[in-house]
Amino acid sequence: MPTSSTMIPTINETSFQAEVGQLVKDLVGAIRSRNPLNPLIDSWHDPIYIKSADGQMLAVNKAYEHTFSGNVSSVGRFSSDFLNETIKPVAASSDALIVQGCTSVDFEHLGRDQHGRMLLLRTIKRSLLGSGHTRAAILGVTRIVEVQTENPGALRLLDLARVWEQFVRLDDREKKVAVLVAKGESVKDMAKILDVSDKTIENRRNSGMRKLGVENQAGLIRLMVRFQDNGFHDFGL
Repeated sequence: MPTSSTMIPTINETSFQAEVGQLVKDLVGAIRSRNPLNPLIDSWHDPIYIKSADGQMLAVNKAYEHTFSGNVSSVGRFSSDFLNETIKPVAASSDALIVQGCTSVDFEHLGRDQHGRMLLLRTIKRSLLGSGHTRAAILGVTRIVEVQTENPGALRLLDLARVWEQFVRLDDREKKVAVLVAKGESVKDMAKILDVSDKTIENRRNSGMRKLGVENQAGLIRLMVRFQDNGFHDFGL
């Protein structure tokens, strides 16, 4: 938990979900009646955005611009081009869930806004696929739960989560080699286990370390232990 923070009034989960549910109904009605969408979102104090399946922003309200995109309008841009690095991974993964068929995603997450503040955020995303709009796929409503002071522990965990995203993207052999390195296997033993040459093991180990941003084998071992200790995956270490 943070050592100190600026608290936002407690979110009533049922109320927040109901408000977003009503907004979805209103937006779908406006889409089908060919009415503009911005009047429905501009009055909200919470940041709201509507984006296409590929992440392009189609409509946002002023609260969203103020919190996440700053002085340059985000409409027509891709969210990955301007969101803070602390938000991009969870934004991309939750967008993917909606595009892949989830009708609703509801989660809390840490992230920095465009002012550099670390925030605890509650985001609800709803699918707009099938609404009748030619491009709208995702509605997102984000509520600020807490403005946090710099908490080294929370920030370290957030940094670790970003590195985990990189680990997930490694190819199969790079992952297997990283696990074997963490278990203390020698290059020759790893080559026998994976039925490849010593050189291949060294290449995949070095490639994985480069992608994960670690400088040496000891750093890779520490990273794999941190992943396991923080509950990202049980590697059997």
